[in-house]
Amino acid sequence: MFTHSVVVPNETVVADTSPSYDLPVSPLSHLLFTVRFAQNQANTQLTFANVPLMISKLEVLYKGSAVCSMNGLDLLACGLLVCDFESWAVNWTGADNDLLSFTFLVPFTRQLYSPVECYPSQSRGELVLQVTWAASFTQIDGVSLQVEAVELPDAHPERFLKMTTSHVTLSGTTEQDVELPIGNQISDIVLWGTTIPALDVATRTLQTIQIRKNNSEFMYSRSNFETLHNMAGRVRAAPGYFGSHTHQMTAAAFAQYDHVSAPSPAGHILSRHLLIPFDVRRDGVHILRTDDANDLSVRVKPDVAAAIRVIPCEVVAVGAR
Repeated sequence: MFTHSVVVPNETVVADTSPSYDLPVSPLSHLLFTVRFAQNQANTQLTFANVPLMISKLEVLYKGSAVCSMNGLDLLACGLLVCDFESWAVNWTGADNDLLSFTFLVPFTRQLYSPVECYPSQSRGELVLQVTWAASFTQIDGVSLQVEAVELPDAHPERFLKMTTSHVTLSGTTEQDVELPIGNQISDIVLWGTTIPALDVATRTLQTIQIRKNNSEFMYSRSNFETLHNMAGRVRAAPGYFGSHTHQMTAAAFAQYDHVSAPSPAGHILSRHLLIPFDVRRDGVHILRTDDANDLSVRVKPDVAAAIRVIPCEVVAVGAR
């Protein structure tokens, strides 16, 4: 049995604020974080990238320690790549003052509604959702927030999903190691890099990736940006809202929908993300164990020094919380 309930009914959002909300006490499968807003632009569709940019940081904190911590774009990427969650936006029509909405997943599990993998019960006030809204919103106004929770009252979880972000600025173009957390199993790693190939320039912030454990190559001895990125399509190809999928219409009939450029799937919103999966079948066979590691890192070879983000998806035993 599960309980789907409202945590935040329809609260007005103010840019450049950081409100907090107490979360339910029963075991939690996931939160559904919905932004509802008016398009502040006429005769053309809102640029979708402006929607995740509204969320500078979203955190779920247990007694002040982060269980989930990332920005809106990475939240969208992790929902899609790790949990197979694809949101369907509402009323994306391209007229000024139209009311739109989009839902982000905040997961505590890789398999939604799982009674063995979800966040365990806790006392009121121990688990808190905190949102830091961007200083301003682009092409968007009249924002409100809806948060809903899926609880599993009868669940006895053995583990839960923890995802927190490391922000790293690479220096130079030599191989560099980014440390990964030790102690919990790691199911996947989601990465984001500043620079990707564009037109006839192949520059990549994440040229190659290697996983190192106990000072040796482990599982991923080396993989290229292009292969890792394209491999993410085995989970889900980038659908409409993550790309530039359009249907040509005559300007005379529907001027606000006419596009002069062709659809560009290469320009989709997750084009800078990589997924490094370990527990591919979600059966634990290939999951990355870290309890026997003295050191663990992802080794990155950049074409150009720039910022990256690294999000290890830790599977935490409930007793280790």
